[in-house]
Amino acid sequence: MSRKLAAACIAAMAWASAAHAQDARFFVSGALGATDGRLDGPYAGDHRDGSDVAGAVRAGAIWQGPIAWGIETGYVDLGKVSEQYIVNLANVRNEAHTRGTLLGGNATYRFDAPWYLCTRGGWLHSWTDLHASASGSYATAASTTASGNGWYLGVGGGYDISERASVGLHYDFYHLKASSNGADVSGHVGTLMVQLEYRY
Repeated sequence: MSRKLAAACIAAMAWASAAHAQDARFFVSGALGATDGRLDGPYAGDHRDGSDVAGAVRAGAIWQGPIAWGIETGYVDLGKVSEQYIVNLANVRNEAHTRGTLLGGNATYRFDAPWYLCTRGGWLHSWTDLHASASGSYATAASTTASGNGWYLGVGGGYDISERASVGLHYDFYHLKASSNGADVSGHVGTLMVQLEYRY
């Protein structure tokens, strides 16, 4: 575990303790949906794009008010992007699968209960599994993992099923920046997901 990730975990636990002391409500959520992303490699024209299935889990604390605000941490699977081309009669496929942990803040406005609007954003630590393979005259394969820090922003809205539970539709934009063995990978992934949240 990197020092930055360890520091983020310690900060999240400290915030959770502070939230408990100030009578904040806690929440957990799960989401599932689709991605649309693009990752650029270190060379001109080196990019992977596409859509896939996405999933996320989050947990945090909320302080109630006219606009409820809170803190969150979680895990997100941003799916795969890929590219295919032919070089010297070999079929080449580059694929990248990105996952990450996040730590940030959120704000929710219940303008006409049971409906709500929300926004969120913060820090993202991602790791991307890169895999390249060639078939045909020059069959070969190689893999590596790139990791680094980025950020995310999101907006959404939904409906409170009860005082404790809600369902909503959320769009999140993840900006990725990672490196592996001196090679940089950067890009973005947008996700549109249905989210279920439980507050206690």
